Amino acid sequence: MSFKKQATVMIGNAVLGVFTCYLYLYFWIFVSMAAPIINLKAFLSLIISLTLFGVLNASLIGRDQKIEWLYASFTYLGAIVLFVAIFWLF
Repeated sequence: MSFKKQATVMIGNAVLGVFTCYLYLYFWIFVSMAAPIINLKAFLSLIISLTLFGVLNASLIGRDQKIEWLYASFTYLGAIVLFVAIFWLF
């Protein structure tokens, strides 16, 4: 994979990871009014985000390149963990 394509995949997954956090918070605040932060309605946003993750990476990476999928997954999860850590600290 070329550097330009790999950078596109990494940036796209980082943006998608942050989008996942905002989407989860949106579902939690506006759909599940006054419910605990971990609930079924808010988890519906995770299904949407994981579908977007699969479609984005299937179109950019393909199916046979396992190491690129691993990099994409770590970038996606790393962005989520970083967002949660920053959100938790402030």
